[in-house]
Amino acid sequence: MEGNEVLKNAPKHVRHSYVWQYFNEDVTNSTVKCQLCTAVLKYNKNTSAMRNHLKMKHPLPTASTSSNTSTSEQRTGVSTGQRQTSIIDFSKRPVTDKRRQQITDLLINFVVKDVRPLSALSGEGFRDIMKFFEPGYKIPSHATLWSNIMLQYNTVKARIANEMKDKSVSLTTDLWTSCAMDPYITITAHYITDTWEFKSRVLRTTIMPERHTAVNIAQRLKETIEEWDLVVFCTIHDNASSMNLAMELCEQFPHHLGCAGHTIQLAIKAGLHLPEIAKTTDAARRVVSHFHHSSVAVCALKKRQEQLGVKVHKLQNDCATRWNSTFTMLERLSEQRLPVQAVLADETVTKVGIRRSLAMRECQWELVAQLIPVLRPLAKATTIMCGENHVGLSFIYPVLLNMANNTLSANESDLAAIRSFKNTVSNELITRFKLLSRLLAESIPITACMLDPRFKHLKFLPDDVREEAQTRLTQLVREDGNVEQPGATAEEEIADNVGVELAETSCKKARLESDFEQLFGANFESSSKKKRVNSDADDELRDYCQQTPHIPTMDNPLERWAENTHRFPRLAKLSRSYLAIPATSTPSERVFSLAGNTVTRQRSSLLPSHVDALVFLNANQKSGKVDVIVEDSE
Repeated sequence: MEGNEVLKNAPKHVRHSYVWQYFNEDVTNSTVKCQLCTAVLKYNKNTSAMRNHLKMKHPLPTASTSSNTSTSEQRTGVSTGQRQTSIIDFSKRPVTDKRRQQITDLLINFVVKDVRPLSALSGEGFRDIMKFFEPGYKIPSHATLWSNIMLQYNTVKARIANEMKDKSVSLTTDLWTSCAMDPYITITAHYITDTWEFKSRVLRTTIMPERHTAVNIAQRLKETIEEWDLVVFCTIHDNASSMNLAMELCEQFPHHLGCAGHTIQLAIKAGLHLPEIAKTTDAARRVVSHFHHSSVAVCALKKRQEQLGVKVHKLQNDCATRWNSTFTMLERLSEQRLPVQAVLADETVTKVGIRRSLAMRECQWELVAQLIPVLRPLAKATTIMCGENHVGLSFIYPVLLNMANNTLSANESDLAAIRSFKNTVSNELITRFKLLSRLLAESIPITACMLDPRFKHLKFLPDDVREEAQTRLTQLVREDGNVEQPGATAEEEIADNVGVELAETSCKKARLESDFEQLFGANFESSSKKKRVNSDADDELRDYCQQTPHIPTMDNPLERWAENTHRFPRLAKLSRSYLAIPATSTPSERVFSLAGNTVTRQRSSLLPSHVDALVFLNANQKSGKVDVIVEDSE
């Protein structure tokens, strides 16, 4: 008994290898467990497997250099230097206040940029990741995170407000309803900076529980103007009667325009509602819907596409609220005609009754084939006008008049239904945009055309209307003539290059250029004259109209104004106002999809102020390159 007690109390074998700093031994199972990655290894009374594991899986200086040092120190009892920090100690280093704030800002950036709920930061999986990379950091509470989000919101808001100060701003506005049935109003601002950059900003996405009457809409717009201290020049809105009346009630708006995109779509819909056109589009819609609801038909379609060498594309259905979706549906269906007909004719895939109800007649396929080339330029026009980051208002009348005179003119080879469609759409465009009105010369888009070096010649207008437009611009220049006149310098008297040539472009840009040429027709030209500075308003306008070159439609007119600001100071001042007006109200409508990703069913209880802050930060990061996170060079 005494011998057993002696053996029991004998000192345990001292382990000198550094690997025991990272492994725990399980005597029962003869295994060791890694403290770093929880890997389990067999232990056969030697440390080779543990050393190899540390070298392969955790290649840190501690694991590779401390073997001899640790053994030497433990054998001699003398330290050869300061003990190297173990990986456990390193991973648990304290987080400085600066780094803690940087991590918090990055988490907020993750929530804002990727439109994620704050609950994503509370998930167990996300917390495990943070614990692995930064064990010393504790994710803040929701209240703290929201406090930081609102702080960044106020910072970015102040920065944008300072950028818009004393600028001529144009607004777009629209109303929408969230999935929680909360009504919101969104307002966006558009302006040109001192360096002639076109900027688009989301100002507000605020809840509007009151009735959407003209008086209430006007009041919301007034509140936004006062909150941001804006100098508003024009507002773009949809064609609703309440919006039109609200613009009249709001005294801060010198001008307002209906959305060109909405108006074009109304004209197109009038043509699509013609009996024979409507019957054909309904038949196409039924075919597409069948392939959207039958998985068997979809698989068979893909197989037929591969057999016939047709691009493997899915059929696309149209939507009443999506512009150009009918054109997209017909174009894709025409592309996939052969495989679609093959699937519908296959009795093993499509039942006889369904095949009969879906079969499109040959005359309908021919109508679709002739309708697509007519709809394509209209769709391109709408797409280009909806762009946010380029001058769009000056596009309207050159494009529409070219379409009315060329694209929508009937041909002898056209089917009777196509002729009716062209005549209907052409008449709708002429009526809705007042293309034949004597007041056309005084319209804001025509003035924008004259201030745009691409279309200033107004060759798309009759001579009498062109003269009236030039007279109107002369009056505006005289009325707004209080501009400091810069002195002329030798450097400013530079000859322009003859006929600015586009550099070698990508295929995408080349296709876009061909689209522009199709939309505008031959209504622009190029010339070359010398620059000189004018002191008289009439001389300035005459020199601009007659002596300066036109530029290709793919060129950015703002770059030309940046070069000629000192030469034409009065016209430059007008250009900052007119060329900043968007052609459509889609900038505010695009916020709907972003807000729809923000106010989801999982986040339907978000406070309206939080919705406003999240949409504001996300939209202004994307459109205006506003960086929410400002990190040090370190």
